[in-house]
Amino acid sequence: MTIAANLFWRETEAVLAELSVDVRLHRDDFYSQPDWDVFQVRYTSADGYRLFAWLSVPHGDGPFPAIVRMPDYGSVHDLVYTSLREQAVVMNPTYRGQRQSDQVFQAKYPGLLTEGIEDLESYVMRRVFADALRSMDALTGQEQAELGPVAFMGAGLGGALALAVAARREDIHAVAANTPMALGNPASLQPGLAYPLAELDDYMRLYPARRDVVKRNTADLDPITLAGKITAPVLLSVGINDTGSCPLKFGEELAEKIPDCDLRVYHGASEGGGHEHAQIQISWLSDKLGLG
Repeated sequence: MTIAANLFWRETEAVLAELSVDVRLHRDDFYSQPDWDVFQVRYTSADGYRLFAWLSVPHGDGPFPAIVRMPDYGSVHDLVYTSLREQAVVMNPTYRGQRQSDQVFQAKYPGLLTEGIEDLESYVMRRVFADALRSMDALTGQEQAELGPVAFMGAGLGGALALAVAARREDIHAVAANTPMALGNPASLQPGLAYPLAELDDYMRLYPARRDVVKRNTADLDPITLAGKITAPVLLSVGINDTGSCPLKFGEELAEKIPDCDLRVYHGASEGGGHEHAQIQISWLSDKLGLG
């Protein structure tokens, strides 16, 4: 990890440490089922920003393993179905600007990747990664369920967020990341990419003199700079035709940097293996979390 990146993460951790996570839960009668309860969760992130998450807790005595599904690049991150919900605590957090976490700031898609990018202090994506770290704090700070091993998962931006949290939180036991976004890596600044990474090229075309600024202000978020610090096993999927989130060369380099990585390469793009990989992922997570 570069000196600058390490400084960014230390400063981010310090900002979070100054604030109480202040977790508040409210049972959602509509989504709760006979085998699990669903809660609406509110908690505090950097700058005092209140975030929203869904949390489902199985009935019965814990401890329960936990799965945190990090949000992708989009306005809505709803309650996500998984067949493991009967056996595991499942958390679906959001980051600032997404629906139900948008009381102060409403993110635009496209647009969030470059919101405030001209200045380190105003670049919103740097706070999005702080929000990702805070999701782990909120999970461990809730008192509704006793937790066992914890796994993080996500696709696109969610995959990059999951890897970042695993690099900063050693008590994560497994990570399943599909086509993690290459934001911060030089691969994200190549011309001719698909969206969402194409937003960066759009911005630099509009402001050609800011190319070095964009490179500098995103660099701390590069998943490759964090990869060596991930102690958990990682299941990583990439698509050979993906140019919008995780270009193949970037994905292969990322896999080499992660100490314990199971790389799966699929013919496709940002879907990262689609239904086929989803079945592999469920089996892999079940094994890592000790679920029968």
